[in-house]
Amino acid sequence: MRKVTMRFASAAAVSCVLALGAGLSSDGVAAAPANSPQALADAGFMAMGLSDVKLAPTILNLRVAGSMQAWDPGESESVSDPLKPDWGTSTFTQTWDRSRDLYRVEWVRPRAGNGMRNYTEIVYPNGGYVTGIDVNGGQPRRATQETPPRHAMSALRLTATSRELERDSVMIRAHEHPDRVSEADPVTVGGKRYPAIQYRGDYGTYTIMYDPATHLPAIVRTRDFDVHAGDSNYDETLSDWRDIGMMIKLPFHRVHTLNGTKIFDTTITKVDLNPQLAADSFTIPVPLRGKAPPPAAIGKVPFQWVIRRMGNGFYLDSDALYTDDGANLQLMDVGPNISMATGGSHNTLIVATNTYLVAFDAPGDDGLSKWVIDAAAQKYPGKPFRYVVLTHHHIDHTGGLRAYAAEGATFVVGKGNGAFFRRALAAPHGLDPYPLKPFTPKVVEVDGKWSVNDGGRVIEAYSLDTPHAQGYIIPYVPDAKLGWVTDLWNPGGPVNMPNAAQIGLVRGIQKMGIQPDRFAGGHGAVGPYSDLAQAVQRAGG
Repeated sequence: MRKVTMRFASAAAVSCVLALGAGLSSDGVAAAPANSPQALADAGFMAMGLSDVKLAPTILNLRVAGSMQAWDPGESESVSDPLKPDWGTSTFTQTWDRSRDLYRVEWVRPRAGNGMRNYTEIVYPNGGYVTGIDVNGGQPRRATQETPPRHAMSALRLTATSRELERDSVMIRAHEHPDRVSEADPVTVGGKRYPAIQYRGDYGTYTIMYDPATHLPAIVRTRDFDVHAGDSNYDETLSDWRDIGMMIKLPFHRVHTLNGTKIFDTTITKVDLNPQLAADSFTIPVPLRGKAPPPAAIGKVPFQWVIRRMGNGFYLDSDALYTDDGANLQLMDVGPNISMATGGSHNTLIVATNTYLVAFDAPGDDGLSKWVIDAAAQKYPGKPFRYVVLTHHHIDHTGGLRAYAAEGATFVVGKGNGAFFRRALAAPHGLDPYPLKPFTPKVVEVDGKWSVNDGGRVIEAYSLDTPHAQGYIIPYVPDAKLGWVTDLWNPGGPVNMPNAAQIGLVRGIQKMGIQPDRFAGGHGAVGPYSDLAQAVQRAGG
């Protein structure tokens, strides 16, 4: 881990302050040989208006304000348009105390459904703290009961934040730490060829690409694992370089992409050098002092999951990853030879037939799926997973698909989604933290109805039209009169005023001609279907 380095208060936010602080505090470095990787790094450093002149005492602190629009291709309405819908535009004010290497970011971010998430992050070199509502739903168990609530960041979140911080300062670090710089082949992006270097940082290895005309850093790339796209390029493209004073240039526009698809688009609107700071700007809340874990090990962090779930407000800020801190996954019997893997933020249903198993949804990642597979092997010995029925394509309910594929399972998906999942399963996945044996992708599409019968147990799936996701299907076990639904309704709780998705579900069930007694959910628990149907009827739906 680095000792005293630039730290950034949010994984997705703009951190134009980083280049400034690192460059101004650098010591003299001997000139690199011409045409060497270090010479390329030094040319970029100078193009930003930086030098080894010790101007650091001039800069005490910096305040940056801006806006950021977010997307998540894994949560789109359809696989054909990964940018619809977007997740709205946030505003932020970031303050940096250079002398103590502390950061504070005040966020106003969209909340799924309606309203805004208002919260403040404070990041120390070895801990992070959050005050306010940073999620769409409930706070983690360790949050205080104050208003607004407060909690320490998980180690996973802190490392993801640090990795994105380091990304925004590697062009400076490459000048300061020539021992970490190595040669890289030129990279072509969008038809343009960029000379490049590789920088080995504390939180990852980065490819820095430089504009051949201006010598300014143009793109900073990491190789990330995405549960749909597999091994991927996560790029930050820098543009709109402006003088912020003292002839120092910083990029006022930064776009983050995953294999060319937008994730964040950030614009700086204001930069203040040495503003007056409130005395308590970086004060750690008393209830949280001494409770923040240090950054997690790099290999333990699912960077794309943390970064993007923070962006859309669904991140469960827990080092347990699949559950809240202190909770445990478990199998719960919900019918004859039917079990639900629950206890975490996302559920999976396991249906046993005479000779094999069928899973409904594959949430999280391959680590969670491996837990389900191992638990099912103990519960139903000798029965492999033959099918996995995916209600829809959203990444949080399909991220663990490869582990089932490695068991030989066939995926049952909605109409129009087959090619998408074949590509996902065929994508290189060498960066997957969970090693898997080779597999051949097997995918079938549901067009209206799909069913199998093994030893008299019938399992069905029906197409459902819903704006939540195109190609949605409803799995159903007729002999148990048990259906499975994800995101549209969380069974087990009271239903007062049904929303459009729930009304659409009831209407769809009527068209399917099935008569479920109960539904289990990808979220929630198990509840009587009559609770929802009657609520919809009362509402006139």
